[in-house]
Order: sequence, then C-alpha cells, then structure tokens
Amino acid sequence: MSVLEPDLQSQLHQLKSQLEQARLTQRNTSFKFKRELQVLQRVVTSLSSAYVSDNPKLQSALSELRLAIEKQKDISALIPNLLVLERLIKQHAVDMDVQRLDLNTQVKHAGETLLRVSGIPSKLKRDLRDLLSFCATNNISHAEQAIKLLAIYERSVKILISNPDSTTGVITSDTDKDLLQQLNIELQNLITELDFTGESGDLLNDIRAKLLIGVNTQTLLEETLHVLKLVIQGTHFERKTSQQFLVQVNESLSSSIKSSAQLADQSESYHEQRVEYGQELTSLVTDGKTIVMQSQSLEDLQDNLMPLFEEIASLNDRLKHTEEREAALLERMKYNHCQLEALQESAREYRRRLDDQAERLQQDPLTRVFNRSAFNEHLELEFRRWIRNQHSLRVVMFDIDNFRALNDSFGYAAGDKALKIIARNIKAELSESDILARFSGEEFIALLPDRADPESYELVKAIQDQISHLPFKFREQQITITASAVSTKFRDSDTPEEVLERLRIHLKEAKKLGAEQLIWK
Repeated sequence: MSVLEPDLQSQLHQLKSQLEQARLTQRNTSFKFKRELQVLQRVVTSLSSAYVSDNPKLQSALSELRLAIEKQKDISALIPNLLVLERLIKQHAVDMDVQRLDLNTQVKHAGETLLRVSGIPSKLKRDLRDLLSFCATNNISHAEQAIKLLAIYERSVKILISNPDSTTGVITSDTDKDLLQQLNIELQNLITELDFTGESGDLLNDIRAKLLIGVNTQTLLEETLHVLKLVIQGTHFERKTSQQFLVQVNESLSSSIKSSAQLADQSESYHEQRVEYGQELTSLVTDGKTIVMQSQSLEDLQDNLMPLFEEIASLNDRLKHTEEREAALLERMKYNHCQLEALQESAREYRRRLDDQAERLQQDPLTRVFNRSAFNEHLELEFRRWIRNQHSLRVVMFDIDNFRALNDSFGYAAGDKALKIIARNIKAELSESDILARFSGEEFIALLPDRADPESYELVKAIQDQISHLPFKFREQQITITASAVSTKFRDSDTPEEVLERLRIHLKEAKKLGAEQLIWK
C-alpha cells in the first residue's frame, strides 16, 4: 500500500495538470478568435461600402494597416488602427456622394447646352426637357441618366448631319469660328488626359488625329459624342470589375465567417467536454484517495482499485478521442487562416491596381507630368499656404512656339515626341517642391513656391535656352523648337482663377510679339 499510493497519486496529479493546461489553452484560443473575428467583420463591412478611393489619407491608412498585419500577429493590437481606418472609409463614402452630385450637375449642364443648339426639332427638345425634369424628380442612377442623354445627343447628331443647310452647318461669324476652335482644343486636351489602353486608346488616338487636322461643326459634335461614349464605357468597365471583386470578397468572407462560427461552436463544445472530463477526473481522484485510506490489506486495495482503473481507462480513451477531434478542428482553422491570407493577398493586389489607377489619374499619359486637374489641386493647396504665410508664390506658363506647324509638317506623332522630351527637360530643371503640369495641348505650367524672383527669373531663362538647344530630328531634318514663357506672382487679394486669367492674357501678348518671348510680371 505504501508503494502504490505515491505512484497512483503522481499519475492522477499529472493527468489533472495536463487536462487543466489543455482547457486553459483552448479557452484562450476560443476567446481570442472570437474577438479578432468581430474586428475583422467591422473592417470588411466598412471596406465594402467604399471600394475605390483617391484619398491619400485613406490610402496611407490602408498601407499602414497592411504593414501592421504583416508584422503583427496579434490582431487585438491593431484595433486603434482599424478604428481610424473605419472613420476614413466613412468620410470617403461622404465624398463619393459629393462626386455623384457633381456628376448630376454636369449631366444637367450638358442637357441644357443641347437645348440651346439650333436646328434640332421641337419634339426632340421636348424629349430632352422631359428627361431633365424626370431626372430631377425621380431617383434614377446617374449612369442611366447619362445613357439616355447620349441617346438624345446621337439623334441630334443624325438630324444635324441630314440637314446640312441648317444654321449649325455653316459658320460665318468670327466669334463662332473662334468658339469652334476652342472646343476643338478643349476636346484634344481631354483626350490627352484619358489614359485608356487597348481598342479604346486606339480610337481616342484616331479622334485626336482628326481634331489636329481640323473638323467642321458636325464632325466635332460626332467626335465629342464618341469620346463621351468611350468614357462611359470605361467607367462601366471599372465599376463592373470593382463589383465583381466585391462579390468575390463577400462570398469568400461569408464562407469564412460561416466556417469560423461553426469552428467556434465546436470549440466551445469541446471546451465543455473538457470541463466535464476534468470534473470526472477530480471525482475519480477523490474516490481513489478514499479507497486507499479505507483498504485494510493489499488484496482489498487491488479489488477496490480495479473498477476505478477501468473508469480511468475509459476516461483516457474519451480524452484521446477528444484530442483527435481537436486536432481536426485545428486543421480546419489552419485552412481558414490560409483562405483569409489568400483573400488578403487578393485585396492587396486590387489595392495596388487602385493605387496605380489613382496615380495615372493625376498624370498626363503622354508626358508623365501632372495633368491640369492635378495642378489645380496643388495650386489650391499652395494658395491656402500662401494666405497663411504670405511667402513668394510664382506661376510660370510655357507655350511651345509654332507647335501647330510642327504637327502639320511632321504629324502629331512628332509633336508628341517633342512634348515628351520638353516635359522631361523642364522637370529636370525644377526642384522637388516645384510643381510641373501639362496645362493644355502645347502648354506647360509650373508652380514655384518659396523662390526669390531673381532665382525664378534665371530658372525660366535657363529652361527656355535649354529647349532651344534640344536636338530634334524629324524625317532627316534638324528642327529647332523654342518656347515662350509668361509669369506672374500672387499678390494682395489674388485668387487662383485671377492668376490663371492673367497668365492667359499675358500669353496672348507674348504670341503677338513673336517666338521665344518672356513676359515677367
């Protein structure tokens, strides 16, 4: 009896310790898994409501979160970052509503412009008024509204083409001719900012080639309609791609969440069984101690302990079976983890695509400098900083001299090549704090903050001199290209619009004076 009792107590104590350790591990894993699942659900729900963003703060927050997830295995430590990300996503949803309202305003303006075109039958104008009034009183999608407006534009084009004697067919007024030329230039500028690839990109290049040659009113209206259709098609494609991605994400998450819920239920069930086994083992230990204390002889002890050992053996078999089921549960949890990692990688790849797209939206696709809309954003930011600090803020516009003659003589491909080389050389002369953008077809605009006037003047002169010495060769001919420049600085109560208007006026003055002029105000 004195020999068996220590061994028996040691074995029972070891079994009890192992069971208690397994129970604590399982409980911690279950609680942690549930908490992480709840946070993940909140973030994914917010992401589903805003799948495209050009907000740099939101992009930065997503990048930081991705890095944190990659480096930090404990998701609970990321909860503050997740809360910040959730707030940014909600703000982005509000911004999207503002953009939709802006689109509605633009569509309405296009419809009202068409109403003022002469030569369109009254019935068609009545249909257009009905469309505008219907859209104003009914909640239809902006895409549907734009498609219906396009259909009316197409009918109008057919009517105008079939009636060449209408008042829109012949332009006699110099003002109207200037307006036609301006619209032609604006459409060319729009095409240069559309970074389309494949068949759509080829079609846009063909349209731009026609515009460079020169078109009449009817053709300009047709090509404008064509460009608008291509833009809408591209928008629909991007939207469809985004929706497909969200459907895939939601399906994968639904499956993972459902599987995770099942795993959590099973884990809780196994935990309850472990608790029962622990209680049963405790009872067996107590019964064993009682038997040892009450037995009078070794024979009595053996007879009394045999049923107890059989119960312990049965309990051990059930524990082994539970361990096997828990091992299978862990395998399923690992599989779910791999599925979530694959989903995270898919989301990371889609995020990279969105980042590339956002960057392209800020760039002129030909010259790879900022486009006009991106420049306006930077101008607004520098203008606000100038209001606070009253530092030196100067704007310079470069215009390539006789650029139309270059296109006419050597083709628009030669003109594009020249623009790319000139943009690269101007950018090389500027500092990182300076902003360079392609403002229109052959015009570049630069924003020079925190530069003294003498320094800025010498910089502009150097850029003009460098452009005039660039070695251009087209069709075996050496060509010298020059650029005129005009500049003004912010002063007193200037606004960005007033400064740009001054530049436009000064540029007209420079063109009248000849090539390679510099007007400095």
